Amino acid sequence: MTHTLIVIMTAVALGRAAAKTDLLELAAKSAEREIAALSSVACTETVVETKLNAKDKSEERRRQTFDYLVLVDTDDGDLAITESRVEQRGPKNSDAKPLLASTGFATMMLILHPYYQNSFEFSDLGTVEEGGRQWRRLGFEFRPGKRSPSVLRAGAREYPLTWRGEVRLDEATGRIASIHASLGSQLEEIGLESLETSVRYGPPPGPESAEWLPVEAVIDLKTRHQHWRNVHTFGGYRRFEVTTTEKRKGAKEK
Repeated sequence: MTHTLIVIMTAVALGRAAAKTDLLELAAKSAEREIAALSSVACTETVVETKLNAKDKSEERRRQTFDYLVLVDTDDGDLAITESRVEQRGPKNSDAKPLLASTGFATMMLILHPYYQNSFEFSDLGTVEEGGRQWRRLGFEFRPGKRSPSVLRAGAREYPLTWRGEVRLDEATGRIASIHASLGSQLEEIGLESLETSVRYGPPPGPESAEWLPVEAVIDLKTRHQHWRNVHTFGGYRRFEVTTTEKRKGAKEK
């Protein structure tokens, strides 16, 4: 009886491993499509930066609105993501320093992208119901020594971020609904105690889109003496196109 039980448990474990592998392949394809879809549109990004006191009450707040787009470069087999932000209020406020500069969180789906997926160890956390739908849960944890899709810039230095957390996605399509991530370890060298982010994705309003795009990203960062919370919201998606015009001089008459 004991031997039979072990065989059954092993078969179940193998089945889950196969299901997780299939889901990761589906999620990788979805992440590729979503980052391509994001690079083909522009949108309006609103950023609310809040500095919190020891009681988690707002001490200072700043709100900015940007024209936002993402540029993707895949030359030489590498993947480079560049965010472009142009403040809508004009250059008169451009010299104001942010309370906490937080960029790149809209593209957290890169954790599942084929270029970065091998940098993380994934685990099957089962399903959860939210918003009247069933979502598949995948846990992830950064693998030391691998390339990270995110860095923290402190002064002239950059620190690769060792994310761990949970992805919720549609099991049938691989569409990513949300990502919650936190640092796998503290960066004591710069006094960083915690860094957490939650990013939500969804279909943009209007005609149904094949791919989901960023809706909101919340970033919470604590050091020994400071606490900040930034909320990025994304909306007003519109097709982004680049038009080039070539002018040629006519041949001179002899």
